Amino acid sequence: MTTKEEPKAKAANDIRIGMNTRVRNVILYSSSILKEKNLRELKFSAVGGSIGRLLDTVEVLKAIIPGFYQQNKITSVAYQTLDSNNTVLNQRLYPKMEVILSLDEFKTKNEGTQDKLKEEERTKIEKILNERKQQREGRPRRPGFRGGRRGFRGGRR
Repeated sequence: MTTKEEPKAKAANDIRIGMNTRVRNVILYSSSILKEKNLRELKFSAVGGSIGRLLDTVEVLKAIIPGFYQQNKITSVAYQTLDSNNTVLNQRLYPKMEVILSLDEFKTKNEGTQDKLKEEERTKIEKILNERKQQREGRPRRPGFRGGRRGFRGGRR
């Protein structure tokens, strides 16, 4: 007799990034749990097309919070389509990336391990981020368009 295992509760520092995840929200959440829960490590994971968002998030966090060491791991995930008899109809492989940001240095250095950013590099990146933020805030917003032409189909509704 087999027993079904209950899924473990997700840790607060285990952050999964999807296609609809906003980088800004992940950065705010990550910085808040670092401060509130006094965590020393953040774990991010993304599959397929959301890997770009993961990389954006990690690079911004490294720029705004000093002292992060980074460890990357790239694997693949298989998704299978099954029929009613549980036979595999189709199997697709997707890339998966996992990134660990830690304020403590890693004991084992393997492929994919990066040291923390040098202070002059970090301040240079932070300055660029602040300039972009000021440019965005300086733009006038048109009422009713929510920041652009999203949903525009060639005519008024």
